[in-house]
Amino acid sequence: MARSSSDVDPDLLAISEEQARLEATIAATMAEPDRLKRQFEESNATLPPTDDFLERQRQKDFEERATRGKVRNEHKSQRRSLMLLILLVIASACLVAWGIKLMGH
Repeated sequence: MARSSSDVDPDLLAISEEQARLEATIAATMAEPDRLKRQFEESNATLPPTDDFLERQRQKDFEERATRGKVRNEHKSQRRSLMLLILLVIASACLVAWGIKLMGH
């Protein structure tokens, strides 16, 4: 009895599917060593944080606060200097006006 081309044996179809599944598993298994090697190399290339990381972070935070404090102090000093300069100019103007007033008499 001859079979037509559309009449496929179910056992043969199951074997073909199993073979395809096994070939995919074999291909994935063959690629696994390369994947593990790349993963190992990447983990070795990545440096872990140093032991003094927290100390350096604390030092950086302190320096930023100190710098902000220095800037505040500098602004305060400049305002004080500006006020003294204005008082000096006013005092000089008063002395000049007093001198002119004395000369006029």
